[in-house]
Amino acid sequence: MNQTSSQTSVSVTLLKILLPVCLVAAGVVGFLYYKSKTVEFKRKPAAKTVPVVDVMEVNPSRVTAQVRAMGTVRPDRDVVIKSHVAGTIIQVAPQFVQGGLIPKGQTMVRIDPADYQLAVNKAQSALAQAQADFEIEKGQQQIAREELKLMAQMSPGGVPETSLILRKPQLEQARAAVDSAGSDLETARLDLERTRICAPFHALVLSKEVDAGAMTAAQGPLATLVDVTCYQVEVQIPLDRLDRIRIHETKGSPARIRSLYAGREWQGRVVRTTGAVTEQSRMAGVIIRVDDPLGLGPSKGRPAMLLDDHVEAIIEGQAFDDVFALPRTLIREDSSLWIYKDGHLEIRKVAPVWIENDRVFIQSGLFPGDLVVSSELSAPVEGMALTLASKGSE
Repeated sequence: MNQTSSQTSVSVTLLKILLPVCLVAAGVVGFLYYKSKTVEFKRKPAAKTVPVVDVMEVNPSRVTAQVRAMGTVRPDRDVVIKSHVAGTIIQVAPQFVQGGLIPKGQTMVRIDPADYQLAVNKAQSALAQAQADFEIEKGQQQIAREELKLMAQMSPGGVPETSLILRKPQLEQARAAVDSAGSDLETARLDLERTRICAPFHALVLSKEVDAGAMTAAQGPLATLVDVTCYQVEVQIPLDRLDRIRIHETKGSPARIRSLYAGREWQGRVVRTTGAVTEQSRMAGVIIRVDDPLGLGPSKGRPAMLLDDHVEAIIEGQAFDDVFALPRTLIREDSSLWIYKDGHLEIRKVAPVWIENDRVFIQSGLFPGDLVVSSELSAPVEGMALTLASKGSE
């Protein structure tokens, strides 16, 4: 029994020793076998990819250049209304408030006219007295002529006729007194008329300085008025674009005015320049006139334009015939375009005649029906193969 167990133990021990040795030997033999064999890898050739591009067909047409500029709304005419006479304000119009609209000719402020009416009455009396004195003096002159005739008849040598004898100076003095009294009456009537202060034009009350019951002195400010028949927008444009727009009081280039904040739009026209260039940017000042800015007349119902609003002006400039209008983003480096032609890329130089913020006008270098590549290419090379997006999708 003991002998059998001993043999079994020896066999297990040998198995534990020989098994790892056999495994190691098998691994070495396998390594040497595979090492002696040459492993061949079959690589597929890389597929050649052709860029797929979008194109835009171009054709010439007549287009109008646009000049964009920023500006501010200003009054075309504003005045400070002052009183010609002093007195107590006894009446103001209901519209005489800040922001009120007053029609042309309507009374805005009335000053107490009592003192000025008395002055008119007094001047009328003075004029009547002067006219009476003038008539009396004319009678005195006639008497002087008759007396001179009698004296000439009684005197052998005659009596010389002088202006003093005929009372001509006295008559001129009486006539001057009539003229002076007449002038005083006109002045008194004018002062009386000036107690009623009317709007000189269709006005917006920008600010008011007085109210009913207040005392005003001669030349005292009453209000600041703005003419609402038209406003103006002053913009700055580059000097090289000034000759591309038409500047005329009635036939200036049309302009579209757009508020930057409210999104409202108005129509105007270029009427004149400011006559000066800005010092820093060297830009030319241009005035755009907007008629009926509050929508009170022919443009009734249109949104009201607000003073001091910041706006963008889009001015219609020169018209170009037979030009290609393209998005500015299609112009590549060195003023070139990518043209799709017969399945290949053509890099073509062009000469823009006008460049705007988002458009470019080209007059030479393109032909009707050309297909301009609008897609981006990572490495564009003249003559490289291209595929249209429509064909690529098929």
